[in-house]
Amino acid sequence: MNRAAIICVDDDYVILKSLGEQLKRSFGGEYDLELVDCGSEAIAICAELVAEGIDIPVVISDQNMSEMTGDRLLIELHSLYPETLKILLTGQADADAVGNLVNAAALYRYVTKPWNETDLILTVKEALKRYQQEQQLAEQNQILTEVNQQLANSISLLQATLDATADGILVLDNNGDVINFNQKFVDIWELPSEIERDRQQVLGVVLERLTQPHATSLKVRPTQLAGDNYACLELKNGKILECYTQAQQLQEQTIGSVWSFRDITEYKKAQAIIQHQAFHDSLTNLPNRALFDRQLAKAIDLAARTSKMLAVMFVDLDRFKIINDTLGHAVGDLLLKHVVERLQNSVREQDLISRWGGDEFTLLLPEISCHEAASAIAERILENLKPRFNLDGHYLHVSSSIGIAVFPNDGKDADTLLKNADAALYQVKERGRNNYQHYSKLFNSQAHQLLSLEND
Repeated sequence: MNRAAIICVDDDYVILKSLGEQLKRSFGGEYDLELVDCGSEAIAICAELVAEGIDIPVVISDQNMSEMTGDRLLIELHSLYPETLKILLTGQADADAVGNLVNAAALYRYVTKPWNETDLILTVKEALKRYQQEQQLAEQNQILTEVNQQLANSISLLQATLDATADGILVLDNNGDVINFNQKFVDIWELPSEIERDRQQVLGVVLERLTQPHATSLKVRPTQLAGDNYACLELKNGKILECYTQAQQLQEQTIGSVWSFRDITEYKKAQAIIQHQAFHDSLTNLPNRALFDRQLAKAIDLAARTSKMLAVMFVDLDRFKIINDTLGHAVGDLLLKHVVERLQNSVREQDLISRWGGDEFTLLLPEISCHEAASAIAERILENLKPRFNLDGHYLHVSSSIGIAVFPNDGKDADTLLKNADAALYQVKERGRNNYQHYSKLFNSQAHQLLSLEND
């Protein structure tokens, strides 16, 4: 599989080289870095990469370049590759350039120069995560679209073949009395054999088979003969039926109605499975990033409106890679499943656990009363992970590192909360792992001091 590429554009060789070196340290293991010194070369190399089937998740461009300004370049690239995320580097907040990009929907973020390496790396990391999520969602949406199209085709087929034996057909007159029905109708509704001798029992049996409020809805339908009607019905035995009603006309006079029924239980099950798979991790069955992001956004909105607090946690298993490398991925996967069980036993009923990726989990703790409430859950997680795991005869002790960010003090939006929880997690790992840490603004100051020392 071709590796994806990050494109960097700057006509200052020293800045371009520095940018490339910083990105290569963080992303060189997974992505190719393409460094170009002008807009035309950037457009050309993007065309070459796409022709070779190589994805371009991110383009980073300087604003002030002699041949082509950064905003012009990114707008042109956006017209060619709208899914690629664009980041603008500018010596100062150039309102016109940023405004052009925003108006053209071509800007993901802008970063001021000289940039803070940590902030730049976090910005690019978030962009890459978002790109991957959007690609996954696009694939999942395609699957859902195909299933929905199949269902739509089924409905169209029903309308075109009302009298075909593939559907259960029921014919009523203007008074709602049963005129006729076919064997498929009997099979679908599991009608008793004596129905043949007294057709007027049919509607009573059908209504008895339905759950509420479907029975009430169907009961009034014989009087609604004008035009076509469609409904999805649920039966007490778990079946789901499509019901299509069409007025029956003779010489432009309505003489009754024709009802057709089709069992779509398996279609609905397939749709539910695909919907579930689109928003859940296949290994642990936990919500995935896409669902976590949705729930976090809702929780933040509710917390903001009700003046409540919430917490976001990053939980990362310590030295998980060693287990995978020495015992194999099968044991690693089994460990993750057992860890999930212990995490679920550590949180409250209203809390949400998500698999963020690999051995990293995110937790959403809505409506906490104070920082200590989040600390208590983190301590419970650490305590519950202490007993050894028995994994098909492999006995393992596993610890975790936990970073915590609390709304609204540590961030008022999802991106900031996640970034700060990740920063707190990094501090735990730096201090020896197997612990938890709340986010502190000092982390940003320390990161800045460290960067200054490295530059001296």
